[in-house]
Amino acid sequence: MNDLAAPCPLCNEPTSDLVTDRLRNGTGRVYQCLRCDHEFLMLDIPRDLGRYYGETYRQEYSHVAEGSATSAEEIFQTYYNYQDDRLKVLKDHIFSDTRLLEIGASAGQFLAHIKDRVALINAVELDKTCCSFLEATLGVETDSRPLCDSRFFRNKYDVVCSFHVMEHVDSPIDFLRDIRGVLAPGGTAFVEVPNRKDALLSIWGVEAYRDFYYRDVHLQYFGEYSARLAAKEAGFKSDECSVLFVQDYNLLNHLNWINNNAPQATCEPGLSPIRLVGTDPTMEKWLSSHLVELNDQYRDRLVKSGTTSNLMLVLSSSSES
Repeated sequence: MNDLAAPCPLCNEPTSDLVTDRLRNGTGRVYQCLRCDHEFLMLDIPRDLGRYYGETYRQEYSHVAEGSATSAEEIFQTYYNYQDDRLKVLKDHIFSDTRLLEIGASAGQFLAHIKDRVALINAVELDKTCCSFLEATLGVETDSRPLCDSRFFRNKYDVVCSFHVMEHVDSPIDFLRDIRGVLAPGGTAFVEVPNRKDALLSIWGVEAYRDFYYRDVHLQYFGEYSARLAAKEAGFKSDECSVLFVQDYNLLNHLNWINNNAPQATCEPGLSPIRLVGTDPTMEKWLSSHLVELNDQYRDRLVKSGTTSNLMLVLSSSSES
């Protein structure tokens, strides 16, 4: 395809280097910027993001592979038990006097684990039903507008976290710049996004996963370099930015994709600890323990090679800010 796409949202370089025009939902084209290695989606029909995420998104995307409507309570119940990796990363930043903001808090499945361990929690979440659920169930004060328009934008926070949100926004640089603006001196932000070097793409080359990975709601596709570039353009210095590689789905999920070229029916088996169930307890325990050990080794190799499913920017604010 020879038509010229819009400039890269990170470095402003025009590109016509097409990655794919096959999306899980919707229609559009994903391009790769040859200057900064960032990938971005151009939708055939642009959407009003505020209205879409406030009213429509949860009717089209859920924990079910084929997609279906979901509710705030169902989101909470599905994902509450799968927050360990994030909690491990943030544990040394959570204290009784911590002021914390989560951007894109969903139904509060992460915040529920820490709400009684910090001084203040605020949440930004565009889905109004999730906002109501957060306030009624967890007692968390929320705002359904983007951070820059919210009542929290004048506040300062010791910790700002955002998990799988930045890939949905038009301007990652503005998104990170807004986060930088609400970080207190000495504060830290944790911004997790899908990793476009995901092993199912970069190592195993699973064609069906490629069609599953690229979707109409993800406007940005980050690797380590482009994630760091976004942070730099937002005003974070190189020594204020680090990247962690995080693997959430387990070995059995990857083996299913590799062998069956298709997703599991729901996210739960791939996110859960490996434990096989059969009619022989001795064999169950033996094989499960070996698979758990192999899963840990596999995860370590993915982290070392930077081919995990997710990557996380850890961004600090100077204590002199």
